[in-house]
Amino acid sequence: MGALGLLFSLVCAAAEAREIKVELTVPDAAWSVDIEAIHRVQDELWVVAAVSRDRDRMGAQVISTVESSVDVALPDLPVRYFIVGKTWAWDNAEPYTFLPDRGSLDEAFDRGERLFPSDNTWVLGRTWQWESTVTPVERITVPEPRRYTIRLEETGVVHARLDCNRGRGEYRIGPGKLDFGPLASTRMACAEDSLDSVFVRDLQRVVSFFLDEELLYLELPYDSGTMQFRQSQPE
Repeated sequence: MGALGLLFSLVCAAAEAREIKVELTVPDAAWSVDIEAIHRVQDELWVVAAVSRDRDRMGAQVISTVESSVDVALPDLPVRYFIVGKTWAWDNAEPYTFLPDRGSLDEAFDRGERLFPSDNTWVLGRTWQWESTVTPVERITVPEPRRYTIRLEETGVVHARLDCNRGRGEYRIGPGKLDFGPLASTRMACAEDSLDSVFVRDLQRVVSFFLDEELLYLELPYDSGTMQFRQSQPE
């Protein structure tokens, strides 16, 4: 086996698919738990899960067990579990660390590496609002970002809001790579100051992406510009 093949085998052995599961005792069945992130911090895997209660759901006051699991390719390292969102007073028997919020983990995560969700996973299934585009010769600031959005579905379909029109097409995504196929859209006449044509034009030129904090950046070819998006918040 060549050096490249040996390296590939070692990488595969170091990061095999494994189930990460959180089981938690809660005050009633209206509670749920969701695994939100997995980070590698030095020689450990840190799993962060959040508990929350559905206020619209009636739950009998009977202690219940909830769970969440994900299957992820991870290195074979010890796992630590952190739970945020607990509001009940009694102590849980599970070997987890309970925190009031995620803030106390930020410094450790800055030194580590996020393994789940991946950048690809993080981008999909969310609505992103276009805020600006910066090129070597100009900066376009979007007055109403909510009128220019994209949502990449896991099926490979992108749904777009193009000011007064709606668009739909296909996309391809890979590690750091992204491109859009032709967008079919409705044909209403938007206001004269609309940025719909600029938005569509630049989406069709996207070649890659990256994430920084809560922002999504779509790169245009040959360093010709960067589109900035922010995740849409529920209205």
